[in-house]
Amino acid sequence: MKRLLLPALLLALLMPTGVWAQSDMVTGKATPQEVYQKVSEAARFLSEAGEKGLKEFENPKGKFVWKDTYVWVTECAKNYCLPTPKSQDLGLNLSQMKCHQTGRLYILGLCDDMAAHPEGAWVEHWQPRPGFSQAQRKVSFMKQVPHSQYQVVSEIFDDTTSLEELNKISNRK
Repeated sequence: MKRLLLPALLLALLMPTGVWAQSDMVTGKATPQEVYQKVSEAARFLSEAGEKGLKEFENPKGKFVWKDTYVWVTECAKNYCLPTPKSQDLGLNLSQMKCHQTGRLYILGLCDDMAAHPEGAWVEHWQPRPGFSQAQRKVSFMKQVPHSQYQVVSEIFDDTTSLEELNKISNRK
């Protein structure tokens, strides 16, 4: 009986740690490297899957939703954001997406920058964030989907990584 008690006690003590670690992996803060990797993966996926692959980007539990962010699809030529896992973004016109600090239309600028840099482009902008009284810095990365009219984008709150460092992550020339 004593032999069973010790392993059971250890399991009971360690199990919450395993649950916490898994939870942190799923709900933690995404990094710029992860944004670059997920956006690149999404571009490859959508290029291969074509139009039918768009449904994956609407799924709130899909493979392009992780930690505190997700990848969404735009069509820069039509100035349009396709449906995302966040319902309030459905059909959003890109010209409504303004930086709360500068007033700049940051996604439209990102579309222009990405067109000149096929390896992808980063932009910084300031957006409201729960728990903060002032807008906080966000960085967005966009990449063209090969052989498609679509682009894929993800963004995170990040107040430390410079645009120069972000461009190195994406091998921007």
